[in-house]
Amino acid sequence: MHFKLPTMKVFKPTLMRSLLLLALAACGSLHAQQSSLYTMYMWNQLILNPAYAGSRDAVSASLLSRHQWVGLDGAPSTQVFSIHTPLPNDNIAVGLTVENDRIGPTNTTGIWGDFSYSIQAGEKGKLAFGLRGGVALYQADLRNLENIDPNDQAFFSNVDNQALPNFGFGVYYHGRRGYVGVASPTLLEGELNSFSVENTNLRGLDNRHYYLMAGYVMNLSADSGSVMFKPSTVIRVVDGAPIAFDFSAMFLIKQKFWIGGAYRFQDSFAAIGSLHITDHLQVGYAYDFGTSRLNNYHNGSHEVMLSYDFFKPDIKVRSPRYF
Repeated sequence: MHFKLPTMKVFKPTLMRSLLLLALAACGSLHAQQSSLYTMYMWNQLILNPAYAGSRDAVSASLLSRHQWVGLDGAPSTQVFSIHTPLPNDNIAVGLTVENDRIGPTNTTGIWGDFSYSIQAGEKGKLAFGLRGGVALYQADLRNLENIDPNDQAFFSNVDNQALPNFGFGVYYHGRRGYVGVASPTLLEGELNSFSVENTNLRGLDNRHYYLMAGYVMNLSADSGSVMFKPSTVIRVVDGAPIAFDFSAMFLIKQKFWIGGAYRFQDSFAAIGSLHITDHLQVGYAYDFGTSRLNNYHNGSHEVMLSYDFFKPDIKVRSPRYF
């Protein structure tokens, strides 16, 4: 997440108020916090782009849990499950994503269905077009918070299971060694809450997000595939906020073990490792080191991932999967 906090006093009510205002302004769609952030996005881009569905040529399932800013009261915690598969008509694929996101007094749970249609683009590439649709349920337990200002309108009412329907789109090109995509997974800007402060009406909105993603895998060793290198990036564009980006640099050793790091602009560095236990099963872990002023109030962020590909027995696919 990219935001700047004002100078913070070291006492709980002010900290919770900062988190609350952040939550009111930022959460509500399935991609809460003005879009949940993932360090290991490069292995499951379905979270960001519905056109990614079916690109792994298998029934592919992934489970990810992220605990951000450990030690900070009310810090974000996100769990997401996704599954996608090509259909018997190889040009069509479908997917499903379920995500739960908690930050401070708010919780958002959503479910999204994805559809993609791909066409051949060159000898080894495919170009896919994707659509997403679904709904998120938004809750905010505001009245039970400690409040240093009893007249603060933001604390007067809770939000119980507010339904936030949404839809999105994506385009994704991928070949054997590289990919590029653009997507906006939630196009509607739903209103989460509204209140008045000094005769000024304030609204909490789920702002529209746009993503540009790209990556490429290259061989660094004389023998085929002994050491591979994969740089990748995600650029985020959000209304009312500066352009932000993540950049990662990963090395694949002996087609089994990924190791590398990532940088999130003005926010954090990350160490990332992943192991292909079998041709089907991959596990990963990432630890983010904060670099913003908020770093003084937390102990970093943890992210774990588990993915499994159910290959068709009569089809030979490449392993490991690079993206």
